[in-house]
Amino acid sequence: MAKQGRNKIVATAFTLFLNKGYQKTSLNDIITATNSSKGAIYHHFKSKHAIYLAAIDEYFFKLYEDLIIDDSALPLLKRVENRYTFFVDLIDFVEKASEGVSFPIRRYFLFQLESEEDPIIRAKIIKTLHQYRLEIEHIINNAIAKKEINTTLSSTIIAQQLMGMIEGITIHHSTLEKDSKSFLLQKFDEVILPYINLITNKN
Repeated sequence: MAKQGRNKIVATAFTLFLNKGYQKTSLNDIITATNSSKGAIYHHFKSKHAIYLAAIDEYFFKLYEDLIIDDSALPLLKRVENRYTFFVDLIDFVEKASEGVSFPIRRYFLFQLESEEDPIIRAKIIKTLHQYRLEIEHIINNAIAKKEINTTLSSTIIAQQLMGMIEGITIHHSTLEKDSKSFLLQKFDEVILPYINLITNKN
């Protein structure tokens, strides 16, 4: 029961941080939104900042940990699609968690950017994204070893190109007001699929 109470506080606070930003969200906002008492909040967290740290851990760092999956038996296209779908599902989650509030991509990236103002969180984000880049590079190396990829480009360059496309698609369409999931999945077919076909000579 105590864990459910803690999870509710973190989830509700995350929605508030998305909608209003960390600085403009007060502890009273969290108390009101969770229908809790100040004592109930302090039972789980020492401060608003502690809630914020828990939210970014739950909705950023732990989600990236879920990306490290063993799907090495799958072809390159499916492995890349799995990672792309992760981003799409993340944005879709933000859209639904925000209870109909628009511009989910923009709100999530603003949440991340505001988080990076904290030097400790920024260092952890840099480390997490570096590990993710290494994961993508490992996938490319695996595809090269299996002779799926027919190009002289290095695995580092291909990984950077793929990540640039994935991140570019989401950031470039930060003006999407709603229904982001179907739109972003369509962009996979329009942008990522032709690139994979190009480097694997499946045109």
